[in-house]
Amino acid sequence: MKKKSVFFFLFLFCSILMVSKSNPWGNLKKIYFHDSAKKYSKVLSELKAINFEEISRNEQKKIARHLIKFGDYYFSKKETNLAKAFYNKVVNLSPEYWYIYNKLEKMNREKGEIFPDFKNVFTQLGMTLKDFKSSFLIFNTFFNNLFFSGILVFFIFSIALFIRYFRLAGYDLLFNEKGGLSIPLTAFVILVLIWPIFVLSGWFIYPFLISGFLWVYLSNTEKKALLFILILISVMSLFYSLNLSFERKINSKDFRTTQNINNGKLYDKDDYDRFDDEIKVLQAFSYYEKKQPDTALDILLSTGESYRSVLKYNLMGNIYFRSGDIPASIRNYKESLNLDDKNDTTLNNFTLALLRERNSKAFDLWSKRYPGLKKYKNAELELKEVNKVPGVLWKRLFNISGQKFNFPIFLKNVFSEFFKIPVIYYILLFIAYAMLIQKMYPNLGDSTYCSKCSKTIKKTLIHRSYKLCEECHQLFLIKDVIFLEAKVLKEKELNRRFKKKYMIILLLSILIPGLNLNYRNKKWLFVLLTTIIYLLLGFSIIGIITFNKIFSTSPIFFNFVGVAAVILFFLVNLFSVLGEENGI
Repeated sequence: MKKKSVFFFLFLFCSILMVSKSNPWGNLKKIYFHDSAKKYSKVLSELKAINFEEISRNEQKKIARHLIKFGDYYFSKKETNLAKAFYNKVVNLSPEYWYIYNKLEKMNREKGEIFPDFKNVFTQLGMTLKDFKSSFLIFNTFFNNLFFSGILVFFIFSIALFIRYFRLAGYDLLFNEKGGLSIPLTAFVILVLIWPIFVLSGWFIYPFLISGFLWVYLSNTEKKALLFILILISVMSLFYSLNLSFERKINSKDFRTTQNINNGKLYDKDDYDRFDDEIKVLQAFSYYEKKQPDTALDILLSTGESYRSVLKYNLMGNIYFRSGDIPASIRNYKESLNLDDKNDTTLNNFTLALLRERNSKAFDLWSKRYPGLKKYKNAELELKEVNKVPGVLWKRLFNISGQKFNFPIFLKNVFSEFFKIPVIYYILLFIAYAMLIQKMYPNLGDSTYCSKCSKTIKKTLIHRSYKLCEECHQLFLIKDVIFLEAKVLKEKELNRRFKKKYMIILLLSILIPGLNLNYRNKKWLFVLLTTIIYLLLGFSIIGIITFNKIFSTSPIFFNFVGVAAVILFFLVNLFSVLGEENGI
């Protein structure tokens, strides 16, 4: 039994040594062998020798999975240097491996590092933006939160208006001249406020309805802030419409087909004959990766001479090179360089094809036209595999799955979604309420608050330009020693009332940042800052939840966005009380 084991290991060792150094699978086998013998220095040397450029994307993914497993294994064994080496080998292979930076940051935390490596954070962010699936999730989450943050702030703003002015509206509308409750007018007000519950079954309309109903009572500052909100929400609605059009497109049959092809799915001839030229080249790339070069070449030739792309010519060049037709490969690499003369893969393969022809004069001639060839002449060259052009899915999404961007169709799709969102109709309803209700009921707007005690008074009864009730007018404007004691008592009562209101605002600021700005005639600033805070906070929380649901992890930058939202939350609340008599 011992002899058999010895012979088995000798056979395995010899077979591994016979594998070419340029073969990544051979390097992987050696890694397994040296790991079993705990020869970690040799493990690292074989890891370093793996060259992903010489193998197809599918093989890259398979080897990457093995290397990530090694990284996880060494990490669990506290061999952090080895784990880090394996992770670093894979992390730059493709944007889809962005999550490996989470593993690297976890290692840093276990080493006792308090702050994250910001280089890793920004590199990971760049990778997630290059990967279509993760970048679309970021885009989708951001614009969804942008829209609903604006609506939420508008809802808060309208509630504040309702609390402040509904008493005045009720005083003007619900009570007749004798001070009795008017049943018809009460029924009208109730109908005006609750009809959306029965007709629209949603709360979305209420900020518009309340603002329009109370428009006549608003100060100039409040009117400007309200118009600012409506403009802000209109712009947000456009971005939200763009997002909805992308969601609709990404779920369409055509785009799912494009995604499937981009992910390597092979379609039959009857199917790919109906594809446009750009998608045909992607399909040819998938056939080429699946070791079916003849089918790939047939698809590429079917695109005709009118369709030109770097990927098409590089694929054809590689297919011809591997089949031994060097002159045809040279022609195609040349066409590729005419489109992009700085493409490293094309320069490498073109140099290799020229040298294989053993025609030094031809090489010297082409190197004058393409100076980038010179650095490859004396290098150890092997045929490099072609990579797809990044961003093709985003391009197809913006192009509505066409080869070229069609601006009128793009606008048509966005605005068709925009008019499905009821914002524009609710703004028109707001205008109708603001203009018509006052014409129907001229008494609306006759009341105001006493600027001292907030008692409801009729504007016709106020003294000159002072918004004071009769009692406050006598106490604070008529300088008579008889009213001195009463004035002091009244001021103490008003101060107690003001402090109580101020404390309620501060408590509500725990949920609504900067609420005090809304009561300091900085309403537009309150709207802007609160929208930003809710946007960042929602983007962080929902982004983390969404990514964890799909990828079982989330990009680190979401944590930074959440921290930024919390810091801004405290700064805005601090700013809102600066300079206040009862604040700081």
